[in-house]
Amino acid sequence: MIELYKRKIWNDEKTVNVIAEACMHDNPKIAVSACKFFLILDYDFESDNDESSDDDKKTSEKIHLLKQRKGSKMTKAKEGKMERAIKQVKRKAERKSLVKFSTDFLPIDTIYDAQSFCERLFSKLKKSNDKYEIKLYFLRLISRMIGRHKIQLLSFYPNLLRYLNSHNKDKISEIFAMIIESCHDLIPPENVKPIIERIIANYITEFCNN
Repeated sequence: MIELYKRKIWNDEKTVNVIAEACMHDNPKIAVSACKFFLILDYDFESDNDESSDDDKKTSEKIHLLKQRKGSKMTKAKEGKMERAIKQVKRKAERKSLVKFSTDFLPIDTIYDAQSFCERLFSKLKKSNDKYEIKLYFLRLISRMIGRHKIQLLSFYPNLLRYLNSHNKDKISEIFAMIIESCHDLIPPENVKPIIERIIANYITEFCNN
């Protein structure tokens, strides 16, 4: 379904929400694949924009040639066949131009009942016995959901404190990014304060760069 979405064949809200349900799956590989789908920001569709002008040119040339051939002497059956070929080329071109992707509007924005989805995913994370790396995918998606949908999931912030103990620099920078992404103007400052205090106590020294 993810592949069909990327190919712009099934790219409606219903498809997005079926993929969203896969985030709750018991199989970690399926759950992580679904999480990745909602975390990717560009979907590699930028390359489509570069090729779109060439594709438009090819389509118009193809239609022009078909119409030229249609103009020559032919039977009614052949003329009907040519007419159907022209319509098919036009339909393909229309379907390809239906969806334009940008970071302003992403599949994550079309998830039904974002608050409920976020709460269910957070509940799954708390009960999870999966590897640390898999839990990070759940954390990323929850923080992204909180930020984009302005969700209030106040129990999420004390939970983040557990992940601030990692000594892996790459992982810590990821946790910092999640903290930033999950903070918005509807979150009470007192909920974020313990996280800020932990960061100051554990990671800020005179040896840190600006």
